[in-house]
Amino acid sequence: LVTSPDDDDERLYVIKRGRLRLYRLTPDGKQLTLEILDKGRVVGRMAWLGQELTDAYAEAIEDALICSFTPHELQRLIDRFPNIGVNIIRYLSGRLAASEREREVMAFRSVEQRLAARLLELAERFGQPQDGGTAIDARLTQQELADMIGTSRETLATTIAALREQRVLEMHNQRIVIFDLDRLRELAGD
Repeated sequence: LVTSPDDDDERLYVIKRGRLRLYRLTPDGKQLTLEILDKGRVVGRMAWLGQELTDAYAEAIEDALICSFTPHELQRLIDRFPNIGVNIIRYLSGRLAASEREREVMAFRSVEQRLAARLLELAERFGQPQDGGTAIDARLTQQELADMIGTSRETLATTIAALREQRVLEMHNQRIVIFDLDRLRELAGD
């Protein structure tokens, strides 16, 4: 566990290698996966950067190397190397734009469209050529994927079955292989 809501201190974590799973606990104690974070991603709590991770957990899902900064350490680093501050602004601006796009996807698109958009994003970040398609090198359960697109596991299973029938993708044992990226882009509305 890298960080949790029980942590009192402000600290920012930069992933140098490996992957983290960002999740929340539901009132009944189930884990709701929000995101899979990989190299170059930032997570944590630091008020002066607008990073408020108040009710989320971040845990390593594979061996990871993570840099950790207190607000004072980060301020000293930015004072010494101003380009780091510029890069942080770029990173946070990109995350804001992605968050706005994701809100639009969640509000106005069907489950199939939301799934297609999320799979394209995952393929871009974690895709590896394999088995005549693109394998997403991030093991996700159907429940985790359903959580990420705001639907039930049952609805996701039905949607995946329809895409499997169309030979767009295959999902088996937490492994997703996309066979038709162009069709997925059409479905996502890209």
